[in-house]
Amino acid sequence: MKKGFRILKFKKDKPLLEIKEVSKNFDGRPILKKLSLKVFPGQCVGLLGPNGCGKTTLFSMCIGEQNVDSGKIYLNGKSIEQIPIHLRAKEGLGYLPQQRSVFDMSVFENVMGIAQLSIKGYENQKAITEQLLTQFNLQHLRTINANLLSGGESKRLMLSRLMINKPKIILLDEPYAALDPVVVQDIQKYIFKIQSMGVSVVISDHNLKNLFDTTDSNYVISDGTIIAEGTSRELLKNSRAVSQYFGQGFDL
Repeated sequence: MKKGFRILKFKKDKPLLEIKEVSKNFDGRPILKKLSLKVFPGQCVGLLGPNGCGKTTLFSMCIGEQNVDSGKIYLNGKSIEQIPIHLRAKEGLGYLPQQRSVFDMSVFENVMGIAQLSIKGYENQKAITEQLLTQFNLQHLRTINANLLSGGESKRLMLSRLMINKPKIILLDEPYAALDPVVVQDIQKYIFKIQSMGVSVVISDHNLKNLFDTTDSNYVISDGTIIAEGTSRELLKNSRAVSQYFGQGFDL
C-alpha cells in the first residue's frame, strides 16, 4: 500500500468495543491473562502476535462462540458476555473468520441468501445485493460458483456479506493469510473503504508489515497479555515488543 494511504480520522471519546481484563484457560493452560484493549468509533486497530497466542480465541469470545472465564467485554458500553451470538450481530458486531466461508452456490446467491435472512422485502434484498456486488467488484463473478473463486475473490465476497447487517465494528481474523502481496494490497483497499463508511475495524495478523499504513494503532500479544501498544512505527521503537516479538533488525 502506498505511503500516506491512511487519511481517516477517528474520535477517541467513548470506546465502541472494550475488552477489560479478560482471561481464558484451556485444560488448565492460560491462553489469555487479564487482557485489556479498546477500539474507538471509526478506528482501525491491529492485533499482532504469533500463531497460537490467543488472537482467534479473543475474537471467538467477542462474538460469543466461546465463553469468557473472567473479565468483561463491552460493546457500546453494554456488557455482552451473556448475549447470544445472533444478538451480538444485531448490536453491530461482525466477524470474518480466517478460513474460507462461502456457500456452494453462485456469488449472487451467496450475498442474496444473507440479505434474505436480514432484510425485509425482495426488492430491498435485491437492491442491497446488487449494491454490494458493485462495491466489492463482484458483478462480473455473479454467476460463478463461490467455491471456484480465488483467495482474494472469496475474501471480497465474505466482506460483502459481512456488510449486509450494517455492522458498527468488524473483527477480521488473519484476512491476508495465504494471499500474495498484490492481493493483500487489493483487500486492504476494500477494508479502507469499509472504514470510510464509519465502521471500526480490528485486524489480527502475525506480520506487522501487513498492517503498516492500514491501522491507527496496534496491540502486541505475547504470553497471553498485551506487551505493547502504538502505531506501527512506535512499536518498532518499543524495546519490549522488539525483544519479545519482532526481533532485532526487523524493519518495515
